[in-house]
Amino acid sequence: MRLVAAGGLRLHYLDEGSGTPLVLLHGLGGNCHVWDEHAPIFARHHRVLRPDLRGFGESDRPPGPYSLEDYTCDLLALLDHAGVDAVHLLGISMGGVIAQRFVLDHPKRVRSVVLVSTSSEVGPRAQAAWLRLADLIEKRGFQENRVDASRSVSPAFAERFPERVRQLEDATRQCEPLAYAAAARAVAAYNFTAELARVRKPVLIFQGLDDQLTPPGGSVKMARALPCARLLLVPSAGHNLPLEQPEAFGCGVLSFLAGVDFASEGCAARS
Repeated sequence: MRLVAAGGLRLHYLDEGSGTPLVLLHGLGGNCHVWDEHAPIFARHHRVLRPDLRGFGESDRPPGPYSLEDYTCDLLALLDHAGVDAVHLLGISMGGVIAQRFVLDHPKRVRSVVLVSTSSEVGPRAQAAWLRLADLIEKRGFQENRVDASRSVSPAFAERFPERVRQLEDATRQCEPLAYAAAARAVAAYNFTAELARVRKPVLIFQGLDDQLTPPGGSVKMARALPCARLLLVPSAGHNLPLEQPEAFGCGVLSFLAGVDFASEGCAARS
């Protein structure tokens, strides 16, 4: 357990393993422990940093407002505090949105990017839905609003593992409502698609074909916009792809990162 000061807040993160650094960014309503299954495996090959984003977990959870710029500044402070120059950056859902903004703003601090269950833009209808959700949670909290995590996984997974769905719901109920609402507003409206042409880093995009929250079309659009992207469409997986398809996810990430590191070492040796 470690703490870093960023923007007047204390941010909690876990630091484990050794090798080229890998930062894991969780999604809305999550915390660093959503990576508990994968982090020990990744840490065999990488130094794994997994923060609780502002508003979640053991990091400070002020009522907001938050912005994407706040999250990217927090991440920059974490890298400086940890003493790492450039990292592999992996983000799921909201974490993927932050990862895109970070590589656009700080390309020299990034070796590669893995984007999971995320998108490069939000349309008007989705934006309105996010803002309605933020208003409801802010006014009534989680106790007066039904928490339904079934749409965050594939229908087949929800039917087969109802206890895992209940665990996801319980985790959401542990969030601070005002902080959750502030984070939801921070990612309610963005459009990076045109900007992504500037990203010259290797990018791996993971997308579940049964994702009910960020449908596959958004990942296809990202893959077309990014010059150095590889898109993996995973059958029988929803929004929580790492939970539903852990082996495919873990093997895909490690092989991608190994390829990036091998290529970088080869270029350094030839120079």
